[in-house]
Order: sequence, then C-alpha cells, then structure tokens
Amino acid sequence: MSAAIGASGAAARPVPLRPRLSVVFATYNRHLLAQRLLGQLARQTLSPSDFEVVVVDDGSAEPVRPHLEALELPFSLRVETQANAGAAAARHRGVLASRGEVVLITDDDMQVAEDFLERHLRRHPRGSRNVVVGSIRADPSIQDMPLFERWYAYLNDRLAASLSGPRRRARGWQLFTGNVSFRREDYLAAGGFDPELGQSEDIELGVRLEKAGCRFEFCAEAYVLHGSDHTSFERWLKRAHRYGVFDSRVADKHPDVPQVDPWRMLFEMNALARPLLASAVVAPEGTRQVTEAVMGAARLADRFGLKRMAFAGTSVAYGMEYLRGAREEAGSLSGAARHAARYALTGGRAGQVLRLARALREDALEVTRAEHGRTGLKALASMVLTSDAFRVLALQRLREAARGLGIPLGNHALRVAQTSVLGVEVGKDVELGRGVYFVHSLGTVVGGDAKVGDRVRFYGNNTVGTAKDDGYPVIEDDVWVGAGARILGPVTIGARARIGANAVVVRDVPPDSVAVGVPARIIQRKDGEGE
Repeated sequence: MSAAIGASGAAARPVPLRPRLSVVFATYNRHLLAQRLLGQLARQTLSPSDFEVVVVDDGSAEPVRPHLEALELPFSLRVETQANAGAAAARHRGVLASRGEVVLITDDDMQVAEDFLERHLRRHPRGSRNVVVGSIRADPSIQDMPLFERWYAYLNDRLAASLSGPRRRARGWQLFTGNVSFRREDYLAAGGFDPELGQSEDIELGVRLEKAGCRFEFCAEAYVLHGSDHTSFERWLKRAHRYGVFDSRVADKHPDVPQVDPWRMLFEMNALARPLLASAVVAPEGTRQVTEAVMGAARLADRFGLKRMAFAGTSVAYGMEYLRGAREEAGSLSGAARHAARYALTGGRAGQVLRLARALREDALEVTRAEHGRTGLKALASMVLTSDAFRVLALQRLREAARGLGIPLGNHALRVAQTSVLGVEVGKDVELGRGVYFVHSLGTVVGGDAKVGDRVRFYGNNTVGTAKDDGYPVIEDDVWVGAGARILGPVTIGARARIGANAVVVRDVPPDSVAVGVPARIIQRKDGEGE
C-alpha cells in the first residue's frame, strides 16, 4: 500500500492504488472553510475507498497543512503547498497530484450534500468523455450579504434554470470551477488550466475541452451551496475589471467562440443600458462617478423591495466596470472599436449571416470535391443543381442561422422540410461540421446533440444516437460510416475511422481503425492512403 507524501515530505494516510474519483480544491487564507468542506466530504454516501481529496494551499499567510492533517478523515487526503501563484496554477497542481480517473473541482467556500460525489460519478460511465457541470445554489445566509453578492446568486439561479431540462445541454464556456468534474485524461490532453489567466481560466478550459470532443452535461442534483465572505464594493468592482481584461484574452485565444467575447455585452444588454456601457468605454475615468450613481440607485431600489430594478442596476454597474477592463486590454479607443466590430461581425446578427455564407461556401466546395473530384465552376454548378447531399447541408446551415437569429419556429420548419423532402432526420441540437457528405441520405437519423466533425461520410440508412436521453455520439473528422451502420450512446469515433456496413457501435472507436460486426469489434486499418 502506497502513502501520500505532502510537500514537506511527511507521510500521510495510506491510499488505494487508484481511486475512482479525486476531489481537488485550492485554498488561500481560508483554513476554517477548508475544514468545513472536508468535514462534509467525510459524510459522503460514496465509499471513502472510492475517492481521495487533494487540497492545494496557494501561499496562505498561515499554512493550512497542520489544520487539515489534524482532522480525522475516512478518505485519503493530500495537501500540496506552493507560493501564491493564483487559482489556475493551484488547481492545475492539484490535478497533477491527483490519481483518480475522474477529477471533481470545487471551491473551499462551498458546502455539499451527502450524495454530492455519488451524483457526479454516476454521470461518468466507463468509456464516456463527459464534463459534468453541477449547479451552484445560494447559501441561505446570502440574504445577509451586500446587493452585489446576491446578484451573483441570482445569475447562478438563472443559469441553472436555462440549463435544466432533458433536452438542454451545457457548453464549454459555461464551465465554472465551483462545481465541475471531468476525466483526468481529457484534462491533461487539453493542456489544463492556463496559469497566465488571472480570471476566466475555467471557461477557457471548457472551450478547449469541448473543442477536443468532450460532451458537456448539466446536473442540477449535484449541487453545492455557495456562501460568500466578499463584502467590499471596491473589491467587487476590481473583480469586474479583471474579468473584462482576462475575458478579452480568452476571446483572442478563441475568436471562433463569440460567447466568450466581452464586447458582446454592448450588443446583448438592454438597449436602455447601452449608452451607459458605451460611455465607460469612451471615457473610462470620467464615468466612474456614473457607475457609483447607478449602483446607488440599485441599492435604493433594493431598500424598497424592488428586486428586479436592483438587479438591473447592479448588472449595469458591473457591465460598465467590466468594459473598462476590456477597454484597458484593447489599449485605446480605436482598439476597443476594432474589438467591438469583430464581435459584431462574428457574434451579432451580421455575424450569423456571414457564418451562414461561409458555411455554405465550404460545404459546396467539399461536396463538389466528393462528387466530381475537382472544384471548377462547371463542377460546382452541376453539384448545386443536382446534389441532394448539398441540399441537406444547405437546409442544416439555414436551420443553424435561424436558431442563432432567434427566428421563431424557423429551425423546426426547416427540419420538417429536411426530413420529408430529403429523407434525413437531423436533431435540432446536432452539430454538423463542414462538408459532411450524405452519399445516400434516405433513412439516416442523426439525433439528440450528436457532434459530427468535418468531411464525415454517411453511406445511407444510418442511425447516430438513440431515442433515450442517455448521451449522444461524437464523430471526429474524416470518418466514413458504412451503409446501415448504427452508432449508439455516448461514444467517440476517432478521426479517420471507418465503420463497416451494418455494424453496431456501442463503444469508442480509436482513430485510424475499423469497426465491424454486431456488436462492432475494432481492427486496425491496413491501407496507407485512407481508402
């Protein structure tokens, strides 16, 4: 039996060779809150032999190790100590020190129910690549906190409501480190938290995990209670400012994900608030008193029980300081204008239209290559006039645009046309990559929230996903799916894999391999040219 060794070299409790789950959290000058959380983890319904806890002390003034290792705990505890380097670096160190197949990250000021770990682990069946985002509920004591902290709790409630429901899904930019679990292998493959990000390292990691093919789930039942010890309005404003700075850096890393762009706030907030937000960008210092006045009005509304007005005012005050941070990162007013224009052309309504045009162009070129072996004008015109495969994709791109533009029933109406006219059924939340080629579309069903990569070929009468809401497949780039093949459940089909005709795939297929039979067995491809 091995033993966990802390940073000081002292032997800790004996631990199993590899627990199923590792709980990781960072702490900084909060040893009492860390002790409270460890005490609640000691009362979990999940067997103590099935999980471990890794705590990273991020340079606390009073080291937490003596306080935590003095506790009588039924599970393996490992305490890591480092000089203060920020939450991203601390959490990353904790994940590296962990040994579980699944890692769950939370914060030291959270409280958890007795079935918390068990509920997370249930969402990670063997072979899945799930990222499970749990809900954050407000501790009842939040009612005694300042308005801005109650506003944060209100936003968490709204997020949980928007993600709840059997057909709704979380996305990468909705990952938050207060309550999330994922496979350690996926975390390491994605590169882990970026230690250069002082804020928003969680959503940036989430974007990379989603791009790597992980499936995001929201689990309302795996909740944490969040209290707060933040009472300073000035610190709250500084935090808003920092988010504006670091969200700008995240947007620069992921310009293809408009949901992480801080300049979206200029376009998405209430029209009445936009002049105030714009004024903070044009005159950052000259409008600070305006921000304070807006917050003062919000507090007055709160005093009179006008909750909605109070929260609306708090949103505007936060947004003004947030955009000051984004303006600082942009470097100048002209730089801020360029960034705002970039969002308008990628994330706003104009962006939806441009994405539609770009997607149709890329689809047309890929389908023309598949059908004619070249992309000349004559071949392109012939393909557009005769190809059902392109019509399927054209309707799919129109559906995506209707969804993005918020056109009522547009997605549904186009889906009906796609199914009845072309014989292929594509679920309303399915993501199709560029140049997906339906060689014979008739009888093909791609369901749920399946993700299909670029240049995937379906040879007809295929089923991807099941009628149950138990997870949908991820198909990576350049996969071929033979006629009559079925791909069922939350499996991943690796890039350039080939699925044989009539095969039934119920487990992951590695890249560059072949799946044949019922149920499918995996064999290695022998060709060298991808044929």
